Amino acid sequence: MSKFWKRVGMSAIIAVVLAACLAVVGWKLVTRRIAERMRPPRLVYQPVPASDFVFNTLDGQAEHLSALRGQVLFVNLWGTWCIQCVAEMPTVQTLYNHYRDDPHVRFLVISRLDSPATVRTWAERHRLDLPFYTMRDEDIPRSMRLNQYPATFLYGKDGQLVAVHVGAADWSAPEVVRFIDGLERR
Repeated sequence: MSKFWKRVGMSAIIAVVLAACLAVVGWKLVTRRIAERMRPPRLVYQPVPASDFVFNTLDGQAEHLSALRGQVLFVNLWGTWCIQCVAEMPTVQTLYNHYRDDPHVRFLVISRLDSPATVRTWAERHRLDLPFYTMRDEDIPRSMRLNQYPATFLYGKDGQLVAVHVGAADWSAPEVVRFIDGLERR
């Protein structure tokens, strides 16, 4: 192989590595900027009948939303590929930590378009211990297909959908805790 082609090959490798590094740095900067601009969600209690759906544990076990009736549910549809989703996850973790030992509040952080292995690896890399699940797009009820992610749904103990928020939000805000506490008292 001539020196010319060796240089071209090395230049291509360096360009690819540099582009990858720039992409990672860019992703981190945009994620940080989104996180800095997040505000608490505006949660309004508007109960409507909820659709049942199936989601899977990271071990592949199918579960039904309807089986969780009697608990307040925080359901977050997200993906590791969604920059707003990634930006809000630390605040979801903070909220989860607040309710971690509360048997009346359950968190379902459901990834769509990700494999269980991808979710596990992503969670470990970001040091998150949320209750992660996966779901196939075709299993998402039409009423929950909002064409934007993250999408968060809060359910009352009676199984009704009571609040919806689309887009990244600061879930660690005190007003979110007050809203969920209010759902627990109903």
